Amino acid sequence: MEHTLAELPLRALEARVASVDPTPGGGSISALAGSLGAALGAMVWRLTQAKAAGDLPEERLDELVAALEDLGASLRDKVDEDSASYDGVLAAMRLPKGSEEEKSARAAAVTAATRVATEVPLQTARLCAEVMDCCLTAVRLGHGGAVTDAGVGLLMAFAGVKGALYNVEINLNGLADEGYAAATRSEAVSLRVRAEDALRAGDAVVRERIVG
Repeated sequence: MEHTLAELPLRALEARVASVDPTPGGGSISALAGSLGAALGAMVWRLTQAKAAGDLPEERLDELVAALEDLGASLRDKVDEDSASYDGVLAAMRLPKGSEEEKSARAAAVTAATRVATEVPLQTARLCAEVMDCCLTAVRLGHGGAVTDAGVGLLMAFAGVKGALYNVEINLNGLADEGYAAATRSEAVSLRVRAEDALRAGDAVVRERIVG
């Protein structure tokens, strides 16, 4: 039975990424980064529970752990979805283009595949931004001994947002739908600003809590 990318052993995944094949590429790794950020955030909240640290009620801690687990699962799915979406673009581009009918069918297929290859990393960026929100809360209110872990989770999720948005932006260049492109670029800008603000705020708190 063939493993999904997210199920591969670490060395096997690294080898796949390092190979000459274009997938898995930056989009898949962005999703993976976000999932690792979610895992670190969940670890911090579990440690906070175990140490009875902080002021958050048990019910809220359970909610934060559950939210990060759900986000991590969704991002692991995006690891494979992103590779599949790019493979779809390549497959569409390989379609025959000898006749006018074939050219038209190929153009429609490329457009549809590129739209999917834009939507998948956009979804990844949204999920990673949510992971950042949870990790920022962990930086502020989680167990003090794990503040650097929460900070690394924040950094990983930030990499996921930025990397996914790179893919969104480059794929938008291949779409003629100006309305869709404008709306997507607007959301991409909002996600980037949100992520940068969260990272800036989190970094300041991490440094403050380290120094004490």
